[in-house]
Amino acid sequence: MTNRRTFMRAGGLVAGGLAVGAVVAESARADSPGADLPLLTWHAALAGRRWAPAVIAVLGSSTSEGVGVSAYGRGYPHLLADNLRTAFPGGGSGDYVAAWGTTGIRDWPVVTSGGQRIKTAGWGLKSLIQSAGQTATHRFQGTGVQVWFAAQPGGGRFAVTIDGVPVGAPVRTDAAATDRDARWTSPALPRGEHTIVVTCLTGPVGLHGFATVDGDNGIRLVNGGHGGRTSGDFADGAASWAPRLRTVQPHLVILQLGVNDWRINVPAETMKTNFKSIIAAVRRDSGTSPSFVIYGSPRVSAGRPDQDFARFTQAWQEVADEDTGGPGGGSAVAYFDLAARQLSPAADNSLRLYNDDRLHVTDRGAAFTADALATFLSP
Repeated sequence: MTNRRTFMRAGGLVAGGLAVGAVVAESARADSPGADLPLLTWHAALAGRRWAPAVIAVLGSSTSEGVGVSAYGRGYPHLLADNLRTAFPGGGSGDYVAAWGTTGIRDWPVVTSGGQRIKTAGWGLKSLIQSAGQTATHRFQGTGVQVWFAAQPGGGRFAVTIDGVPVGAPVRTDAAATDRDARWTSPALPRGEHTIVVTCLTGPVGLHGFATVDGDNGIRLVNGGHGGRTSGDFADGAASWAPRLRTVQPHLVILQLGVNDWRINVPAETMKTNFKSIIAAVRRDSGTSPSFVIYGSPRVSAGRPDQDFARFTQAWQEVADEDTGGPGGGSAVAYFDLAARQLSPAADNSLRLYNDDRLHVTDRGAAFTADALATFLSP
């Protein structure tokens, strides 16, 4: 037993900060120095949602991006945000969408006329390099929008129109030094539906995506899901995505990574090291001391890895148990054990929570996950 408060979530509703029916091993009072309150930053931000945004950032692979569901917006991150906005009303909303999505995700809300897809730069390790004349169009509901891009030596220029009207002067993306947190911000817009078009005037323009807001408060979602990515991709590529945290300023970071590591036989200890590196990068660049949630997947049936999946489950738990970066020197990392709430698709998929590949969730599976996460994240 550690000298900190350790939670092993086994399902059930949350009441008074503890999971009903959960197994709780406690060797220190919750109000004593060093006691684990891993979701405290998130809960405090949620309490202030009427006056300032409570921001959720997601770093994950295909399940976070939305591979497997029937249309964009039906993945668990968006459904989780919807659940939380319903459970905790009184604020606005906000979302981020990358300039491009993995093939197979229907209704991606950004339409481009061309460009080179880059898988190693930008939030979620996604950016789009466009040349003169190429465009990116995004239709959204809200009161404001930002264009996220990279400024760098030799960069080009782009123009912006909103609802068919040019807005401001052309934006230069050339800079003396690389800035992966560059952004253009619209003036305040009337609440409702709008269409923004970014047109590359001179290339190259490294476009990341669009962040929209509907009001100045509420729950915002910044989804960095990217199909096929491993923990190593995010750990090794932190210099490409982490600078954007200065704009994101998350209060909660969901890490849905590790299954792809297991599938390609990355050692569990290496994955564990990668998670700690990712958490350190978030803390270094965000400036918000966020809460973290590690998304623990049930065993899937894709491939035949050599390693026992239970070792990966243990490694996820150890990252949460060993963290000391939270309030009072306790852990700021909570472990969400989805496997404790559903059957492994490798063994039984009769409830159709997963597609026939028994790897990617269906609409029902994404909603199941979002419902369970909403309970887990509630004060």
